[in-house]
Amino acid sequence: MEKFKVPSKTKNILLACIGIGVISLVAGFLVDPARAWSGLLVIGWYVLTIALFGGFFTALQFIGGAKWSVVVRRVTESMVWIVPVALLLIIGVFFGLDHIYEWADIEWLKAQHFQEGKETFFNKNFFMARLLGYFVIWTLVGFWMRSVSLKQDTTKDPATRTKLTKISTGYMLFFAYSIALTAIDLIMSVEPHWYTTMFPIYCFAGLAYTGFGALILITSHVKANGGLTGMTKEHFHDLGKYQFVFTVFWGYIAFSQHMLTWYANLPEETIYLEHRLSGAWGYFTIFLWLGHFVIPLFILLSSKLKRTPHKLARVAWLTTFMGFVDVVWMVYAGDLQRHHFHDFPFKWMELGLYIGAVGIIGFVVLTAYSKVVPEPIGDPYYEDSLNFHQTH
Repeated sequence: MEKFKVPSKTKNILLACIGIGVISLVAGFLVDPARAWSGLLVIGWYVLTIALFGGFFTALQFIGGAKWSVVVRRVTESMVWIVPVALLLIIGVFFGLDHIYEWADIEWLKAQHFQEGKETFFNKNFFMARLLGYFVIWTLVGFWMRSVSLKQDTTKDPATRTKLTKISTGYMLFFAYSIALTAIDLIMSVEPHWYTTMFPIYCFAGLAYTGFGALILITSHVKANGGLTGMTKEHFHDLGKYQFVFTVFWGYIAFSQHMLTWYANLPEETIYLEHRLSGAWGYFTIFLWLGHFVIPLFILLSSKLKRTPHKLARVAWLTTFMGFVDVVWMVYAGDLQRHHFHDFPFKWMELGLYIGAVGIIGFVVLTAYSKVVPEPIGDPYYEDSLNFHQTH
């Protein structure tokens, strides 16, 4: 089976997108450094979630014994290559801890009245060490899964799938805990006094929501350029159903988080929504709820649309963009009081960063995918995946 060749036009567009992202960030630091530091955290978290989605989806398919997804698995396996790039962005965030997190100021931290043990958690060295530890394990296990899967193309040993299932089980357990703790570290601690046990689940819902959008965009592009010959409208239909499911799931978790905040009516919790429903932020929040949930929900009800790759891709552009908007909503409002982000939070820099993120994700995944056999031909379920249809 011939390897997929990334079109030169696609490479040039993606590199241009990366250039726009870099220029936007540099210009942001020159014009408004406080906003630029927050913007760096936004793009770092956004790129990381899509990188981790690849490992999550791949492991989930092995654990569940899924057959339908085998032909698309090589794309999600290639997403692991985004993790080191996300690490570089997060290392950049380490240099701006004092600009993003109140707790990074030792004198400020000493003056607070946190619960016992929270001061230990809010420690720069411990913060950076545990995040680096997560990245090392995500990368090593992700590359290990991909390597074992690639070897199966040659050996065609059915026992390899059992090995991959065991690796995936361990990865999934670590993923569940690590993504929750990373969400608390990188995003929730922007507002150190605020907390809710729903927040890690909310971040996971956003990860899956945006990840499926990215997967749909990449597979539809590869398919349109002669790759993924075994992928049919039935596979796109299932990806579309997953996108629909996580649209509903995100809406459910978002409602649950806000409902519990309203019901408890505790000052340390209600401040989260107070920041996001005042002034220009109120309009931005409405825009988020409509674009992230209401609009894609009704569009994705169409079975015909989900079975038409180019139409499904248009919806995926919306979901990936709104996933980025959601991260801006979480991060920028957290810095509202410190940096006075009272105006509309999505401007030229944020748009440039989103374009840059698209360039990074697209270029890294397509480059990694182009270097391997495009479909897992050694998987014992490969033929079943090729013959997959809705009645199975």
